[in-house]
Amino acid sequence: MKELSIIIRSVLLHIGKSRAVAGSIAAGVAALFLIGGYYEYNFWGLKQALIRSRYAHLQIYQRGYLQTRDVSPFENCLEDSGEIVRLIQKAEHGAVCAPRSKAMAVANGEPVEVWGVVPETESRIFTFFTSRKGLGLSSEDGAVCQMSPVLAERFGVRLGETVSVACVDSNGMMNACDLTVQSLIGSYAEDFDQIAAVVPESVFSDLFGTGQICEIAVLLENDRNLHERKAVLQKMLIDAGFDAEVTEWSDQATYFHQVVRYYEGFYRIVMAVVAVIVFFVTFTTMSLSLLERMKEFGVCLSLGTRKPAVVRRVLCETLVLGAAGCVIGSLIAFAVALAVNRTGGIMLPASPGMAVETPLRLKFSVQAAVLSLAAGFIVPPLALIFPAAAVFRRSIVELLRG
Repeated sequence: MKELSIIIRSVLLHIGKSRAVAGSIAAGVAALFLIGGYYEYNFWGLKQALIRSRYAHLQIYQRGYLQTRDVSPFENCLEDSGEIVRLIQKAEHGAVCAPRSKAMAVANGEPVEVWGVVPETESRIFTFFTSRKGLGLSSEDGAVCQMSPVLAERFGVRLGETVSVACVDSNGMMNACDLTVQSLIGSYAEDFDQIAAVVPESVFSDLFGTGQICEIAVLLENDRNLHERKAVLQKMLIDAGFDAEVTEWSDQATYFHQVVRYYEGFYRIVMAVVAVIVFFVTFTTMSLSLLERMKEFGVCLSLGTRKPAVVRRVLCETLVLGAAGCVIGSLIAFAVALAVNRTGGIMLPASPGMAVETPLRLKFSVQAAVLSLAAGFIVPPLALIFPAAAVFRRSIVELLRG
């Protein structure tokens, strides 16, 4: 306790240098927290957008479907999909289960993946979109479809116009029909927007000669412990006699993983820049401080204090400043994040491909917290090594001379 009192007194005695070190650490910690919070919110937002515009949390397929879907989409379809939905809703209260049928076709001479859905159920999953024009689909609709503006432009059609779709049905026969573009909806899943056209399940059945279900998308109430819940559902389906496999949204969201890797590279650069700034500010400040305190160190050593004890005291002073910087930086970041989130975020211009402005909000990031602690407790002691070695290499007489 006495040693701590001496350390704190020393920090306060050299308040100017202490403020400089603690201030640089606080600025670095606040920057890491805020930038990390921005990236964390972006990752969370993109994840939710992909889940609620295409994938849902979980997808259920007949085993082998993912390997044969491109060649033979009706070879491995789910058996008794209604019973599977009942089992899932019994195990996961509040889950939304959307049966889907999928097959490739040609529309206006361009390849397209046709999705047959129950519109009323699908609309409960597809709640995140970048743009929307026209009327939503209904099970009562006739030969209509929904597609993205990107796909409509590729087909050369506009809202209310017709697109000619030709395909090979489940019996190997050619079939074709004209579909009216009833709605144009842009999603956050680029690969989906570029290839998929959605139709009511009755239209899919007429076009392909079958209403077999290829996939059941499952939207849960939340994504807590998703991996464990997936394993429970997988075991439940196997125990019930279904040869089905359950996948998570992240197993198919390659775009999400690419974005995460891309931004993590930027974050590492920012972390490196902050660490270098904190290092050199601490290095310069501590060098000047130690040179000014050489007589003080000389007196301590002449009174019998060992060099390791003096070095340890200086190191503890640096750690105290690091702790103070972490606390101050965290409070600054918390106040800024609270102000930004309480005011609804800062509206950024629409990103390429988006139809609306994007609000900038901040979300707590565990990674940012760890890196901030590293900036406060690891970088300053490292910056102390060189000036401390230069000062304490001198003899007591040289230190007393200053």
